Amino acid sequence: MEVLRRLFGPRRHPRPQPSREDVARVDLAGMLATARERGDDRTDPEVMAALFVGADLTADRHRDEDVRRRAAAAAVAALEWLVARVGEDEAARLLSTSEGPVDEQGRTARQARR
Repeated sequence: MEVLRRLFGPRRHPRPQPSREDVARVDLAGMLATARERGDDRTDPEVMAALFVGADLTADRHRDEDVRRRAAAAAVAALEWLVARVGEDEAARLLSTSEGPVDEQGRTARQARR
């Protein structure tokens, strides 16, 4: 996402291109369940937008190539899920307003800084 790159600067590592098999292996239901276990009470589309944001940044910035590949696959899967359920316009709105995924304490990055 160009907006995220403007905020956080250029990529630090080459972005892997996940295969369709990589994308198919992503456990989106498990990712949503983890968010719920951590206390995330946003709607499923809002959570998925947040998961996309986290995966997209990880795909660009993590030092481990395998983690970057899996994150890139998760970003593709999350975006496909989001667009299929709410459409491109609403997906774009959700992505532009997302506070990001919740951490182990149930807070988003923005909440943790407050």
